[in-house]
Amino acid sequence: MEDVIPIIDLDKLGLQSAKFEDIDQSVVDRVSKELDSAFSTVGFVYLKNHGVDQQLVDNLFSRSKSFFFLPDSVKESYRCGVENCDGYTGRDGEILDTSARHEIRESYDVASPNGLYPDEHAPEFRQAINDLAPPMCELACRLLSCMALALGLDNNFFGDRHSYMFKAAEKNRTIFRTLYYPSLADTDTLAGVVRCGLHSDYGTITLLLQDDMGGLEILSQGKWFPAKPIPGTIMINLGDMMQFWTSDRYVATVHRVVVPEEEIRRRTARQSIAFFVHPDNDVMIAPLDGSGKHQPVDALSYVKSRLIASTYK
Repeated sequence: MEDVIPIIDLDKLGLQSAKFEDIDQSVVDRVSKELDSAFSTVGFVYLKNHGVDQQLVDNLFSRSKSFFFLPDSVKESYRCGVENCDGYTGRDGEILDTSARHEIRESYDVASPNGLYPDEHAPEFRQAINDLAPPMCELACRLLSCMALALGLDNNFFGDRHSYMFKAAEKNRTIFRTLYYPSLADTDTLAGVVRCGLHSDYGTITLLLQDDMGGLEILSQGKWFPAKPIPGTIMINLGDMMQFWTSDRYVATVHRVVVPEEEIRRRTARQSIAFFVHPDNDVMIAPLDGSGKHQPVDALSYVKSRLIASTYK
């Protein structure tokens, strides 16, 4: 099957490079053009040479797994909700696709370095997130700068509207989510069971780190395509708010995580890390071209409406 998701080499624009304002303009122009092309079509892209330390990623996978292995009664004591955006969500606790009978996954969300962490039961979890969060924020800012330039805006346009990214939940609902997809070996039947139902993301962009298990699929041109893990890359996709801002020039592509066909993989757990980048809570999202394609909405109201619709039980 043809690979539909492009790979962009950040090269001299990755985190190992100079500050964004000191990077050669030809590099910025190339990356901006390639991001613009990808987000205008498939809505997903792999980034290589991004500069995020793989050891920090591996460490968070390990530390978060230690939490997900705790008894359900302990995990439920950190329960997440629509208003309190930090905490744990268990199996079937969030339904993204109402046609699915079960969505078998667990997650833990945090929106700031000082939010609700399971310090008593998983004491290294907080540090692992707070080690990885700064480079993820910096990478997101560089991508937003390139996207702004591609759209003919000042390079700080989006950055200025994400100034509290992962700093304070009362000002910005950017979410750092660790996900755990348990083994399905003990599932009586797989009919109507998915790991994550089809949906589009809510915010501006999402930075996704996967393990090597696979299962993520994207909907492009009416067909489902696998978004296979590529070692050393970070996957980036667009959310609804960026689609609203760009009057549908950029696409919030629908995606899902399915149950793999191979039995051995059904018996193996899956992990991923998603950094859901949102604008500051009071930012009004309206089409930049002045068209009426989408009604203006403030960032916080929109994300709350989507969380309520996802049916927390």
